[in-house]
Amino acid sequence: MEITALIISTTRSRVPLLKHAISSVINQTRKPDELIVVMSYEDREIKDLVNPYGFVIHNASTRVGPMWVRGIEESSGDVIAFLDDDDEWLQNKLSHVDEAFSKIAGLGLYHNLFQFIDTNGNELHYHELPAYYRSMILERSVIIRDNADLYMRSSVNDWLNANYWSLFYNTSSLSVIKDALARRLELIESINLYSDALFFILVLTQCYAVLHDPIILTRYRIHGEQTSRKVLNGELMGMAAKDHELFNRVIKEYNTCR
Repeated sequence: MEITALIISTTRSRVPLLKHAISSVINQTRKPDELIVVMSYEDREIKDLVNPYGFVIHNASTRVGPMWVRGIEESSGDVIAFLDDDDEWLQNKLSHVDEAFSKIAGLGLYHNLFQFIDTNGNELHYHELPAYYRSMILERSVIIRDNADLYMRSSVNDWLNANYWSLFYNTSSLSVIKDALARRLELIESINLYSDALFFILVLTQCYAVLHDPIILTRYRIHGEQTSRKVLNGELMGMAAKDHELFNRVIKEYNTCR
């Protein structure tokens, strides 16, 4: 099995953070088979940093959906491990991803836990978090399909219509089987903000297994320019509403897995 590490960067202002994200990929104990960075701008320093390990796609788009699509199309891995430009991975992240997809038959999506960090990379503890982020902490292990040793939700419809929304995903904690995404690139291209939710829904509606692993492998950065903050402040509510309309359409098209 080959793993592609895929990073997108939508704004030049995050270049210093992007360098940390790239370094966290390069320094994995289980190296990615390929590293792709998709950018909405051009930066020679980033290109030089990535070139020994993969390649950079410059000026791809200014929208998240088309940027993810371009990276997925260009990738050669069986599994794509996603990373936002302002987050980082712990060194053993891809080792766990490799192990999960190797051992669990039919696994389509792997999601690990994460720790919150500030702009400078210092860990933020629960009492230091804004109230909104305190609700995002997932403490239980969840697997859908065929493993009685872990917490189970056997009803896919129940999960899609209710249980997903009580969990918090982030794209930087997701690793997804490429085939499940490649079949629905037109939907991914339409996404504005919540690519993590769409990846989850697409995988689940195609009857793959989904694993939530209670291991911290991602460092999720809280900062002033964060997309989630802009949604909370009302700046991006129109985009968020369009994404939810897309989710509802995909769920309505869903046929029960046999």
